[in-house]
Amino acid sequence: MILPIANILQKKVRSTISVLAVSVGISLLLILVGLTKGSISEVASRIQNVGGDIIVQKAGATNFFALKSGVLPERYRERIAAVPGVAAVSPIVTWTTTFRDNFYVVYGIDPDQFATIGGGLEIIEGGPLRTTGDLIIDSRMAAATGIAVGDEVELLGANFQIVGVSKEGIGARIFMLMSQLQEMLHQENRVSLFFVRCVSPEVAKATARAIEEGNPGVHVQLLENFADQMADSMSGLKEFIGAITATTFFVSLLVILLAMYSTIMEKTREIGILKSLGASPSFVIGNIVLESVILTVCGVLLAFVLTFAAVALLASLYPLLTVTITPFWMVVGSAMGILGGVLGGLYPAYVAVRQDPVAALSYE
Repeated sequence: MILPIANILQKKVRSTISVLAVSVGISLLLILVGLTKGSISEVASRIQNVGGDIIVQKAGATNFFALKSGVLPERYRERIAAVPGVAAVSPIVTWTTTFRDNFYVVYGIDPDQFATIGGGLEIIEGGPLRTTGDLIIDSRMAAATGIAVGDEVELLGANFQIVGVSKEGIGARIFMLMSQLQEMLHQENRVSLFFVRCVSPEVAKATARAIEEGNPGVHVQLLENFADQMADSMSGLKEFIGAITATTFFVSLLVILLAMYSTIMEKTREIGILKSLGASPSFVIGNIVLESVILTVCGVLLAFVLTFAAVALLASLYPLLTVTITPFWMVVGSAMGILGGVLGGLYPAYVAVRQDPVAALSYE
């Protein structure tokens, strides 16, 4: 242990650059995966928190409701409500908009029907939607924008008054009356989707099949595993994460390989002295690999510091952005970095043990 640490301290600049390179690769992996996973989990969680057991959409529609990939006649509500096992149905119109340089999802709802699904919006300030021109925002958006009850805002080309602030984490961040959003989008009597609550969770699967069979052209999803379904529906997501993980591994491997190989070339004479004094090949290999492991472990620890500092910075700059750093991906990032370090040290170690002690001692 003493010899590897001494070698690291002897070449401080090289060691520092190696540690930084490893840490940046791992930190990039954690942040990119955290952004992807966090955004998906946050959207899925808000949809699941609406309540209910089933979502009914037009066949071929995306899981990302804000993308508005299909609409259904509002009259389907009565047809769905008549299916055995259905306890309540709430139609929703979804749209997206930009407000103060941020991207928001808007839900057009019927407050009474929306409340039958899971209790409705939990108003923590102000009151509910009552008439045209009323708008409710969630508490996270209110905190991020500084908008309060009573303020007037322009949205989708119309003027609104903030009448309430709801608890965050339910559906969208902006709510208005469904009838007004339908009129503004020129989609009268049409909706984006239906939330359905069953008489009990046990009958959800059977009810979903019955809704699809009785209404050709619709697609029914269970809310139970909605986050996984959203992730699976994103084309290229797994490939993207795999590419970032592989890049992290190869960055660690190449950085440590270069650092350790240059060390071996610089210490040819010292290695010859060790071998002439009777140092075994395993001793030489062990010290070289241990040095590479120490560098990568330091890189991993620094990566955690950089990652959480970056997450804190993102939270202050973009308060509506969700970044989720999970223990699983911290382990994956650490494993990739350390494995790359071990493999990166093996070839230089192999070169070192194959050196002829006599030739090494005469090396200048």
